[in-house]
Amino acid sequence: MEEKQIRVSQSIIKALARYTEGKECGLVIEHQYVKGAKIPPSEVQNLGNWFEYECTGALPPYDPVKPEPKILKSGKMAVGYERMLPHIENYKAAIKHYNVTDITPGIELKYGNIAGTADIIAKINGKPVIIDIKTTGLFDDKWNDYGWRTDHLAGEFRPKIGLLTQPLHYKWLYKQIYKEDPDFYFWIFSTQNSHDFKIIKVNIEEELYEVHAQEIQSTLNFLLHSLENGFKAKPSISRCAKCHFKETCDFEVKIPEVEEVWYSTNIKDLGRNIGD
Repeated sequence: MEEKQIRVSQSIIKALARYTEGKECGLVIEHQYVKGAKIPPSEVQNLGNWFEYECTGALPPYDPVKPEPKILKSGKMAVGYERMLPHIENYKAAIKHYNVTDITPGIELKYGNIAGTADIIAKINGKPVIIDIKTTGLFDDKWNDYGWRTDHLAGEFRPKIGLLTQPLHYKWLYKQIYKEDPDFYFWIFSTQNSHDFKIIKVNIEEELYEVHAQEIQSTLNFLLHSLENGFKAKPSISRCAKCHFKETCDFEVKIPEVEEVWYSTNIKDLGRNIGD
């Protein structure tokens, strides 16, 4: 498999961050981002791709084929897809309500080898905006790293960095290309019912743009280092079980390593105080 030209996207920034934290296997990153291997989309991703296509007409950038709904033997749509049909109307109503104009879906933002694909670039009251469409079963979840409870998204306690990297990256890209700072909105649709839908505007502190530029450079430096010295396998029971490359991997683990914890009097006292 030939190596492809590497683009620094928000996805690879997040993947490398997980890799340095020991939460992602380096071999998976190498397969996906360096060698260009395609990982089949999950059922959840298929649903999201179909919904986005029905709303905007945009094809998935990594697999530009028209998404189709899952059809049961009865000939009906699977319940998850049927549940999203009213949300398509919710999307259209919000477009009209907020007077979203000049809608262009599936636009690639590219500045050198730094890139990202925006679901929608449009205008609201003459101002450029980026809209990212999300379908989620974690509509009001505040504990999951990818939960969408609004007051926990950028809260001081466990901010959702994995979600907030995207608006920062896309706004930074747009500023470099067009010399203008667009508004960024998440349009979030619940997959658990046909009515929960919210719009979140993400405001970015000006200083964060310089921080992000430094993060991009760090990502490039780390990529070059890893390409020269090799990506390291970081196997685990859960990661290996779900890995699409495990059949040809020499590092797959099926037996867990022994982990240790230490229980001390200090911990016991701390637990007692918390209980009080």
